[in-house]
Amino acid sequence: MDSAAKRRADKGFTEAYEACYLSLIKYCTVRMGDARAQADDCVQEAFLVFYNKLLCGETIQNPCAFLYRTTDNFLKQAVSRYARDQKWHVPLEDAGQLADEQSLPFSKEDLDYDACAKALLQTLSEDEQTLYRLKYMEKRSLREIAELLEITPAAAAKRTSRLRAAVKEKLTQTIQDHDKGGT
Repeated sequence: MDSAAKRRADKGFTEAYEACYLSLIKYCTVRMGDARAQADDCVQEAFLVFYNKLLCGETIQNPCAFLYRTTDNFLKQAVSRYARDQKWHVPLEDAGQLADEQSLPFSKEDLDYDACAKALLQTLSEDEQTLYRLKYMEKRSLREIAELLEITPAAAAKRTSRLRAAVKEKLTQTIQDHDKGGT
């Protein structure tokens, strides 16, 4: 890819981000109801699709309309996943009735979510830990993250997406290992 095409894609992304990001977040937050925690993810995914199309040289006549349509597709998927997942979630006070102590690899009293999160974060690279801290602990926007890391907002969105995938993979692998009898 030539640098002129990348600059055009970056410029188009930045303009669309500035014009649409906040309204897309508000749109998702209102439409998603109880699943609104995934609003930012839906918008980021839509911007990734948009940016990739720009990088491929596609011309998008109305970026905001494209982003709303794409975000809406991700939103529908997220709401559907949320509803499906809620069928499997049990309030903590009811959890003791569903599983006896022998089925858990730890005692309920020893469960420390902060320690588990810290252990997971320690498996991430230093750059991933920094990005995680900025995005999820300090709740910074992609634009702020991009400025702090001296990268484009599109790069910040890609890195955040990759981080989310890496954390999900680590959690999935840990659960699968446990289910197979590992540690």
